[in-house]
Amino acid sequence: MNSLHKLAIATLIIAVPSLAVGQGKAAPKAPHPAPPVVMGKSAPVRQDDRPDKIADKAERKADRTADQTARNADKATDKTDRAELKFAHDQKLLTKGIRLTPAEKKQLKAIEKKYDADFRDLRKKEVAADRAAKKNGTADSDVAFQTQLAQLQAQERTDMRAVLTTQQQSIFDSNVTKLSTRK
Repeated sequence: MNSLHKLAIATLIIAVPSLAVGQGKAAPKAPHPAPPVVMGKSAPVRQDDRPDKIADKAERKADRTADQTARNADKATDKTDRAELKFAHDQKLLTKGIRLTPAEKKQLKAIEKKYDADFRDLRKKEVAADRAAKKNGTADSDVAFQTQLAQLQAQERTDMRAVLTTQQQSIFDSNVTKLSTRK
C-alpha cells in the first residue's frame, strides 16, 4: 500500500463519523451529569452536608489552628533564646572602641571558642527541656536557663577582661554597662 492509499483511508476514518452526525444519522452522546463538587486545595472534593461531618470538619480546623499557634509560640521562644545566647556571647559589642593588638585578638578568639561549646550545650539543654515540657503539657520555666546563661556570660567576660590592659578594661566595662542597660 502506498502512502496515497494510507492517506485516503485515514481521511475516511476521520470523516465518516462527522458526516453521519452532520446528516443526523448518529446522535452525539450526551455527557454524564457531574456530581456536586467543591474545589479543594489539590483536587475536587465532594461536598458532604451532613451535620456530624460539618462538626468534625470544624473541630479538625480548630485543632489545626491551635497546633499552628503553639508552633508559632515555640518558634518565637526559640528565636528569643537564640538571640539571648548570641547577645550574651557577642565579642564585637564588648570590644567596641578598643584597639586590640593581634595577640589580644588571638587570645579573645580563643576565649570565645572555649565558651562557644558551653553556650551550645546550654542551648541544647534548653531545647530539650522545652520539648519535654511540651510533651508533658507543662510550662517550662526559663529561670534555670537564664541563671546558667548569666553565669557563663560572667565567666567569659571575666576571662576576656583579664586579657586587656587597664585602659582597655575601662572601655570594656563601659561597654558591658551599656549592654546590660540595653537588655
